[in-house]
Amino acid sequence: MVSFDFERIKEKALATAGRVADKSVEFAKVAGDKAKVAGKITKLKTEIAMEKDTLRKTYAEVGKLYHEKYKHAPAPEMAQAISEINLALEKVAQKEKEVAALKYELTDSYEETVEAAKESVEDVVEQAKAAAEDMVEKAEDVVEEIKEDE
Repeated sequence: MVSFDFERIKEKALATAGRVADKSVEFAKVAGDKAKVAGKITKLKTEIAMEKDTLRKTYAEVGKLYHEKYKHAPAPEMAQAISEINLALEKVAQKEKEVAALKYELTDSYEETVEAAKESVEDVVEQAKAAAEDMVEKAEDVVEEIKEDE
């Protein structure tokens, strides 16, 4: 017959549970430390992105100021870039003119459409008035006939 030493089994179970608890605490500490590092990385990346945005805006402002000052006589190393900027500005101006012309055309078309709709509504109103007057006359005739029959 097999005999069980419950005390020994209990001691082994408690020892194993203790080791598991210790490992869990150790794991939680490592995970917490890694989360702190990840948080720092995220914060630094956000700060880097903000600084890069500041740089982009500042470079754009420097470029804009340079263009305004030297657009007609740039330094040789800047001539190609200035030429591309001038060409892009011309294209933007042309496209803005096209948009304005289309908006004007749209406004004219819209006004014409509204005027045509008003005229159409007025025609319908006139037709409705004529039909109503005709119905009133017919109703009056019917009333007269009924009075005569009495």
